[in-house]
Amino acid sequence: MRTLLTAMTALFLAGTLSAQTYTVFIHGKSGKNHNGVGTTDVNGYWGSSVNSVSGTRIFIGYDGTTDPRTYGSSRAQTNISTGLTNYCKGANSCKIVCHSAGCYAIEYWLSNLGSTTSAKGFNITKVTALAAASGGSELANALNGITFGFGGNAMDKSLIVTTARGAFNHNNTAGVAVNHVPGYKGMFGASAILPGEDDYAVAYHSACGYNRAGGLNKCQASLTQYEGLWPFGSNRTYTQYSGHFRAPSVSSTGLYLDHGQIKTEGWR
Repeated sequence: MRTLLTAMTALFLAGTLSAQTYTVFIHGKSGKNHNGVGTTDVNGYWGSSVNSVSGTRIFIGYDGTTDPRTYGSSRAQTNISTGLTNYCKGANSCKIVCHSAGCYAIEYWLSNLGSTTSAKGFNITKVTALAAASGGSELANALNGITFGFGGNAMDKSLIVTTARGAFNHNNTAGVAVNHVPGYKGMFGASAILPGEDDYAVAYHSACGYNRAGGLNKCQASLTQYEGLWPFGSNRTYTQYSGHFRAPSVSSTGLYLDHGQIKTEGWR
């Protein structure tokens, strides 16, 4: 009996010791190919910003010029599937930190999983979405317009607001909470194109996971504002998609950080 108990205890401890908790980083638009799945930040997209997160870090990289919805060599969807299967199943658990179009990529993957992550065997605790571009960017609209549809790469075209918002069911997060962290440190020129508060790359309607595009200056579950010229305007209500929230440690006004600086907030 004692021998059996000793063996069972050893097996239990072995399983406990082998369990790992990972922070998985998924990058956004880039002019470089960050292709790879593992502990190396290929071509240095994240730099020192990951130091705000303790523990073991996993990087899921792909060609930053490609459509984040696509599969294949150096493509986001293939590498997300590989990375999460390798590191976020069994006794392991993962928190995902995404930036910009990386949030577009992981939200697309979650929406198309076909069930909840737990039912599929994945142990994903949450997504921390830094300046999420999953609602698109008016800068991509502008680029597409001034070049009559000929300018920009596949990533740029995927970020056209109507394209991004119609790309998948944003209300389906496969049972995982997407916690948004928006920034409002804009830039002259870009901020003239982006509606409401912005970080010079994406506006709050995208960075906060709202269900429609518009000029917003708060990040919260629901917001109603008067739009149009009085007395011909009307109240318009914006709500966050199901499964989407403002990160609990962030106020409704967001953070005074620009699109690049916000990468240091993965700890939230």
